[in-house]
Amino acid sequence: MTIDRVTTGPATAGTAVGYTVEELARKVGMSARNIRAHQARRLLAPPVRRGRVALYDDSHVRRLEAILTLQRQGFNLVSIEAMLGVRTGDEAPDGLTAMLQRLATERPALTHALTRHGVIGRAPDGTVRTVRPRPLRAALDLHRVRMGTVPALQALSEVLDSVRPLADELVAAVTARMLALAPEMGGAGSRPSWSDVDRETILLTQGVVNVLTEAFRLAVENQAEAYVADLLENQPDPAEVSVDNG
Repeated sequence: MTIDRVTTGPATAGTAVGYTVEELARKVGMSARNIRAHQARRLLAPPVRRGRVALYDDSHVRRLEAILTLQRQGFNLVSIEAMLGVRTGDEAPDGLTAMLQRLATERPALTHALTRHGVIGRAPDGTVRTVRPRPLRAALDLHRVRMGTVPALQALSEVLDSVRPLADELVAAVTARMLALAPEMGGAGSRPSWSDVDRETILLTQGVVNVLTEAFRLAVENQAEAYVADLLENQPDPAEVSVDNG
């Protein structure tokens, strides 16, 4: 039996060439696991199959370099998905869209912060759009306690800044713990193809997100009611403050 040899490396005209995932990883300075994770998120197009060999080309190199550049600028994968057209924006009411456009003009730093966290993004025509509507709506619901739009969005941005390092640690710890408790999930021999790896990556990612989200929600709900009530009770009366200042 003969095996077709495939030349790998930089593409040249008229030659069936490309990069294996290991070569691509070395070229862009990224692990093969991360490259496959980007494929699972549809940030990276799948490779071309030549027999049993999967090959990537220079378009994959450029895409991964663009992703790395955005990550160095502080954008997370959710916001990068929106910027590269992978994640579609939420259909927002006209009033909300207009408000976001004004925010981009009047508060560019706040807009950048919310974009970096993947809450909002920009369409190819420059229009600001909603990417993750739930945190945005949660912040805007603070108008019910007489909090203005800009302070509410500023609070959201600051909370995300505070939570992000903790989220990095928790995701790593929880994922490692899940794999330790159920080692069959990480058993390469049980997965016949990379499509199975992609599927398991997506399912495990969603599982980690769901567990962490609900656990954090429960912990916050358990603490927030009593804490907020105590804080409000100890706030000075606005009427007394104005009299004292007078």
